[in-house]
Amino acid sequence: MVEHLEQQGFYTDCQHGFVKGRSTLTNLLETLESWTRILEEGFGIDVIYLDYRKAFDTVPHLKLLYKLKELGLADLLITWIEQFLLG
Repeated sequence: MVEHLEQQGFYTDCQHGFVKGRSTLTNLLETLESWTRILEEGFGIDVIYLDYRKAFDTVPHLKLLYKLKELGLADLLITWIEQFLLG
């Protein structure tokens, strides 16, 4: 699935999760670099932290399946995910 999404250009340069060669560490390093540059230029920074714990439990599963189908994932994979979510 990740390979398919990469080929479709789904991920942006800001994406770190599920991308080869990137991780939470690279995300933190890029963020630190960006904040340092902003502060050096004399600007201020406001940060809002969000807690997405249990966020997956709130995703409407049918909408998720629809979006996965729209991304062109293989029917077999969609069926597997559907069985996992609904069955």
